[in-house]
Parts: sequence; C-alpha cells; structure tokens
Amino acid sequence: GRVSSKIVLPEKPVQFTPRDVTLPSMIRGENKDRWGAVRVINATEESLNGYQIICMLETGEQAVQEMDHIIGLTTRKIKFRIPFPLRTVEADSIMATLVLKNNKGEEIDRMQIKLNVKDANRHHERTFISNIDGSVQYYSVAPSISDVPEQAFVLSVHGASVEATNQTRAYKQKDWAHIVAPTNRRPFGFNWEEWGRLDALEVLHEARKIFYTDTAHTYLTGHSMGGHGTWFLGATYPDKWAAIAPAAGYPDIIGYRRTGVDSAMFEAPHFEMIYRGARAGRVVDLSQNYLQSGVYVLHGGSDAVVPLEQARLMREVLGKFHNNFTYYEYPGGSHWYGDHSMDWPPLFDFFRQNTIPTLNEVDSIDFQTASPGVSASNYWLSINQQINPYEISHVKALKSGDTIWFETDNVASISFMISQLDFENRPVIMVQDKIIHTEPGKDITMQFWQGRWQVVDGLNLQEKNPDRYGGFKLAFTNNMVFVYATNGSDEENLWYKNKARFDAETFWYRGNGSIDIIPDTDFASDHYADRNVIIYGNADNNLAWNQLLGHCPVQVKNGSISFGERVFDCESLGTYFIYPRPDSQTASVGVVAGSGIDGMKALYPNDYFSGITGFPDLLIFDVDWIKENLGSVIVSGFFGNDWSVENGEFVE
Repeated sequence: GRVSSKIVLPEKPVQFTPRDVTLPSMIRGENKDRWGAVRVINATEESLNGYQIICMLETGEQAVQEMDHIIGLTTRKIKFRIPFPLRTVEADSIMATLVLKNNKGEEIDRMQIKLNVKDANRHHERTFISNIDGSVQYYSVAPSISDVPEQAFVLSVHGASVEATNQTRAYKQKDWAHIVAPTNRRPFGFNWEEWGRLDALEVLHEARKIFYTDTAHTYLTGHSMGGHGTWFLGATYPDKWAAIAPAAGYPDIIGYRRTGVDSAMFEAPHFEMIYRGARAGRVVDLSQNYLQSGVYVLHGGSDAVVPLEQARLMREVLGKFHNNFTYYEYPGGSHWYGDHSMDWPPLFDFFRQNTIPTLNEVDSIDFQTASPGVSASNYWLSINQQINPYEISHVKALKSGDTIWFETDNVASISFMISQLDFENRPVIMVQDKIIHTEPGKDITMQFWQGRWQVVDGLNLQEKNPDRYGGFKLAFTNNMVFVYATNGSDEENLWYKNKARFDAETFWYRGNGSIDIIPDTDFASDHYADRNVIIYGNADNNLAWNQLLGHCPVQVKNGSISFGERVFDCESLGTYFIYPRPDSQTASVGVVAGSGIDGMKALYPNDYFSGITGFPDLLIFDVDWIKENLGSVIVSGFFGNDWSVENGEFVE
C-alpha cells in the first residue's frame, strides 16, 4: 500500500531534473572550486558527447565542466564544478544557475540551485570524487570549535533513512574532536557493508586532507544501522580505531533479520559458496579483532526496533576475552531517546581515554579476516592470500626485541612490514621450527607451500592479492566502466544494452552512482587504463571479450559455457564472474553473460547491488533457477590464488 507509480514525461529531449542534487556547502574563506552533481535526462536514442555544464553564481563567477558521456534513453547523475565567490558572502545562501550546452555550444536547458554558505567552524557539508565510480559524494562535518592542534577524529556512521547532514547535527560540537559523517552512498545505502564500507574509508581519507588530526585519536561510532556499521567496520579494520561505540546497533544483519536464515538452504550444495561470499559480514566470527580497540556499547533499555538482546549478545561475546569495554543500557530508552541516543557524554569520555599505539608499541597482533579483498592489513602485517577463500583467516604474531614469531590458520601468503619498525639488530622471524634472518628496513613476504613457509620475492601481482581478489561484487569498484555487446543479433544487442542501463540506474538509485556505459566498439584499453570493466555479453557478441578475457579459463559463447575442461552445451545458461584484467596489475573484469536468449533471462533477478547478498568469484546457472532457486546452479565457487580453475574451490 505504500508503493505507487506514475509516468513523468520529460519536457525536453535532454534536460536537467532538480531531484536528487548533490551539493556542498560554500565555506567562507576557502577559495577553491567544489564539486556538485545533477541528474541529466537523455530522452533521445542518441548518446550525448561533448556537452558542457556551466555553473554561474549570482555574484558573476562561473565554472565550465565537460559533461560525462550519457547513452540514449537513460538518466545519469553528472558532476559539475562550482566556482568560489571572489568576495565574502555574508548571506546564509547563494543562488547559482546551471546551464547545459550541447556540442555545438547551444543552450539546451538551465536550472537554478541554492548553495548553503557556512563558516568553516560550524556544521557543513563537503564533496569529493569517489574512486568507486567517479561520482560525486558528500560527507557532513561537525568541526571542532577549538583551534588547538592535534584534534581527534570521530567517524560517525548514520542509521537507515538518515542523511549524513542530520547525523552530524545530532552532536554538539566538541572542543577536542572533529566529527565526520559519511553517507553510505545513500540514507539506506548498503548497511555499511560492500560499497558502504568503501565510502566510509574514502571519507576517512578525504576528511583527513582537510582536518589535520592526531591519527592515534581516531574513533568510530554510529546509531541503529550505523550501530551495525560500527560493529562491522570495527571488526573489519581494527587498527584504524582507538575505540568504537555502537549505539542501538545489531552486530550481524542476518542475526537481526526477523526471518532469520532458512535452515533448508544449508542443505543445498551451492549454498556454502554463496554464504561464504558474504562471510565478511559475519562480524561475530571476527570478534577477536575487537580486542585491539576500546568498546562502548550503548542501547536503550526499551528499544523495540533493535532488540536489546542484540547488545546483550555482544556483551556476552566481549565478556569472554575483552579487558576494555563498557556496557550501558539507558533506562527506559526507546530506539531514539533524544540527544543522548548518540551524543552521550560518558561515551565521548570513554573515547578520550583510548589511543591507537604506534607501530613500534604493538608487540602482539591477533587478527582475523574473511577476505584479504575486504580487509588484509593490521599494523605491521598483511594477509595476502587464503588457502580456502572467504573462510576466516587467522594470524597470531608476537614481537619481542628483534624477533617476530607467528602462527596462522587458513593463510597462504603473509607480509611483514619490517621497514616500518625499528630494530636494534638484524630482525629475525620464527615460524614452525624455522628461523629466518631478514634485512633491516626491508619488508618480507612469505608463502605457505606444501605445509611449510618459505620466503618469496614480494607479491606476485598476477595472482590474487589484497588489491585484486574477489568475489564477483568487487568487480563493481575502481572507477568501473560498463561495456555492452553490439556484435550479436538485434535482440541480443538491445538486451545487453538495456541490462547495462538497468544496472547503472540501479547503482545510481541505491548508491548515488554515476557509471560510464559504452558500446564494445568504443572500448580502448589505453583510454580506460587500470579501470575495472564490466562486460555485458559473451565471446560471440561482445567485441571486447577476446581483448580482456581471451585467456580466461571460463569462456561463454552462444550455445555453451566452458569451465576449465568442462563444456556445458546449453542456450539457457547465465554466469557472473570476476577475473583479472590482463593489461593491468590492479584492475578486474566482471562478466554478466548468457549462452543464449534464455540464458540472458537467467541474469534478470540477481541483486548483486544489495549490501548483504553473497557472491563467490563465479556462478554458472540455468534459467530455471528463477523458480527452482539453488537447485539450478551448475557451478559455484572461487578461483585459485593463481586465478586458475584447477587450483580453485568449486562445487559442481
């Protein structure tokens, strides 16, 4: 009853739409251009190239930005530059006009926007260009009211439906800390997992360029869904936070869901691989990582939205091993009980008592990760590869004097950042019954092979490593570009083009995204160097396939999918997989492909832009899985660390 639809006819073939504009605050005294983003509707069947967006302030300044490419019959959120006023604006806002010009210099459309003008020492918003997709994202700031150097940094992650602007305004400004709120890409976004966690990391990086803080005093907090984000980010990146404080949060979204997990699903042979694809979200399995940070758990005693049992579960978990956590149930507190729901003075007092130690002060590391592709490093070590992908990997390491001792579980490759540590003598690494003498100031990488550890010459970037791992959803990062097929039948070409459109607009809707969509005929490696590429189509109809996937052990053609030495002859098969881009040491290729028209239909219902769905490196499935669920999955699993099928882990 809450959902309705209507058809809105564009007034012009190409136009702005005022809904969903991303804008920064104009900061008095800061003389630099800023980024904004506006949706442009292309209601024609032709692509838009060479267009411009001009932003003109009412005070006369203007900035010109070449508009990103937009294919026909779609909407894209486009970045534009906002010039800085040459004189101080005393009013609380300033008007600007956006002008859209075509490649002939003719005006196509215009609209007005209002820009809020703020002082740098008051609540405000800032924007930046995301590395995920080249889109404009914003974050909100409650800056410190003090000019004292070496301020603390508090990252505050919001709850479901809450804008970052509202998140920071729930806090009174502090005289010792800057409070910064990322967006999770949207008010609902991705539950702070997947692209939400990447947004949080980007904002942490971007805000530190502006607010010079003492990294030893970095803290994490959040309310409701942001409480989950705090549990998740705290367990995933334990060396980034001196203390964390989840408020009204749930640790694991599966445990919080009222429907729970269908136990019958565990009996399906392919369920394990799909479950493992989302393993990074099982934060209770990673709870040992909380030992590195102080933890303050705050929950309303009468919370009917996120049950109190969620907080008590974590109190029980922490109570078994943690020596620095505080637990408080606010008497009679509902899910939201005013300012104290987040801005609780004892919570911030607890923060101030905790610091991140320097690297040389860290003598013991006990670190877990579900995937190096999500979280790999902790202080002076990095887990580079796993034996069993997307199972929990564990390393314990002790540093005493000039000696490092370690033991691992489910770790195939590990690195020690010796160059970042101070040793009086030549450092020594001990593992099993082996003593390894290292070079001072030189990092060391070790590989687990045939039951023994051996030193190797650094990371092999052609293999899986923290910068290029899997599963499939990690293809949708790294300034991705969608490349659709044009070399098939008219039906195939149109279908893949529409699928690329649909995915791009889905990512805009869910994640405030802005994605380049191009035909395979326009793809050139040097023009899109080191960017992830999503291939829509197969080897027979997408002209970019052989260039990017010619040596891949998975080949999709009309009528068949080959998987290593196996060939599945069928026109109703679909597949998703990720594979390294051969002309790059960092970029990946994602594939959305079918072996025929029916196989393409099999690609329809799968929501890889959900923040909680699990996808391994590879799925091959029949169209019947739309009605039969996992019973029609043919192959699922993970490539080997060398990206081979033979050394991988698959279920058939």
